[in-house]
Amino acid sequence: MNDSGILQGRTKGKSTLRVASNDPYSAELTAEQIGIIADIAEKFGSGSVHVTARQTIEIPDIELTSINEIKKLIKNSGLYTGSSGKYIRNVMACSRWCLYNASPLSDLAAQLNRKYQGSELPGKTLISLSGCDFSCTRSRTSDIGVIARTKIKITDKKCKQCSLCVKAPLCCQMDAITITDEGAEIDTERCVRCGFCTKICRPGTIAIDSNSYDIFLGGKGGVKPREADFFKNVKSEDELVKQIDAILAGYIAVADDKERIGDVIDRLGMSALEIKDE
Repeated sequence: MNDSGILQGRTKGKSTLRVASNDPYSAELTAEQIGIIADIAEKFGSGSVHVTARQTIEIPDIELTSINEIKKLIKNSGLYTGSSGKYIRNVMACSRWCLYNASPLSDLAAQLNRKYQGSELPGKTLISLSGCDFSCTRSRTSDIGVIARTKIKITDKKCKQCSLCVKAPLCCQMDAITITDEGAEIDTERCVRCGFCTKICRPGTIAIDSNSYDIFLGGKGGVKPREADFFKNVKSEDELVKQIDAILAGYIAVADDKERIGDVIDRLGMSALEIKDE
């Protein structure tokens, strides 16, 4: 396996080609891109594709002699052949249309994907962005995971006691909201700062105060899974990108060959990946 996205197939003499999208980004495909992938699978493969857990497409049963022709077909389409081995994987984010998003992160994922695409690192590296604490993109089992947070506030707009925020199916999933005679009350110990309540509060009693991002490091799946450690909270996307740049630079500087970020943390501690004061 290498940076070309060509994986050894189960059928003798055949390979599996991993394809991802740079534009819009890996989890979003245009109708044209879907058509191109379908044509490739029909003409060069077995007529079927597999959607991977990391939001890429794998086209099985491809002859190695067809790879260059396939690359010509996807050129200028926003598609590219995905990476494997020690190359950084596509940056993953949850759906921009999900109501639970504290902050939709699809555009940031596309930005990071273009920035880091093809980068070779000491070991396999997964970056996953989640728009809320449900963490559908498995941010806590990725090398670098991000979870968007929303600090909420009670405004001076009078609660109409509609109870949408406390009754299924739109209620707070953490039971952090109580409706009293005075209006809505938030249990800050239960609240996970997903911000969903601000989207369903019709009178605007519950509103967004500020957005931020939690960074988690060192997670991984596989036969030796590891839950990521909380690293820090940052207040802006610009600061988030700066931190990810620094984490990757620190990882490159101190990691042994094939060593994952979690292994570096276990060996040297989290401080080995922090931004150093100039």
